[in-house]
Amino acid sequence: WVLTAFAAARLDPSEDMAGDAGPLIGSMLAAGFTRDAARWAGVVDNGSLGWALLVLARPQGQQIGGGQLDDFLSEDASKQQAKSRMLIAGLAGLGRVSPGTASDIAEALGIDLQRRSRWTQAIAAAAAGRNQALVVLLAGLGMQGQAWEQMTAVHLYHVVRALDQVGLGAEARMIAAEAVARA
Repeated sequence: WVLTAFAAARLDPSEDMAGDAGPLIGSMLAAGFTRDAARWAGVVDNGSLGWALLVLARPQGQQIGGGQLDDFLSEDASKQQAKSRMLIAGLAGLGRVSPGTASDIAEALGIDLQRRSRWTQAIAAAAAGRNQALVVLLAGLGMQGQAWEQMTAVHLYHVVRALDQVGLGAEARMIAAEAVARA
């Protein structure tokens, strides 16, 4: 996706290409072309992959309601709704969905975002202490694996939340968007 990002960024957003917007936006975001990706906001449909990626990538994110998420969940054809799992984890980590909505959707998807482990306690403590370096190290530790399929929604939630709390919101947003795109 990174290799195609420059070409994707050069395309003009068009209704004719709305069906391909998700992968194009994913490609642009993988290379950090957030402004180019944002130009597609008027083309993507609510509940589409492109919409989800842009909702996560926007610096000033609005609260997302359950109805908007229901559209995405109902269209998610990924294995075991992996994209939906990552979307709710990312949105919850960024504080862009109410705790009640996050809890309801996570429960419906079989995710316990509040599950605790030594790692979740460590990254939460590092974030509470505003220890940016330790949060980055623990985020890297929590994201280890051979492929994105090994990344869990619980780990994504804690990584995104901790990075955002210590002032690394841009990195948190890009990791969340990447997780949804690759799930």
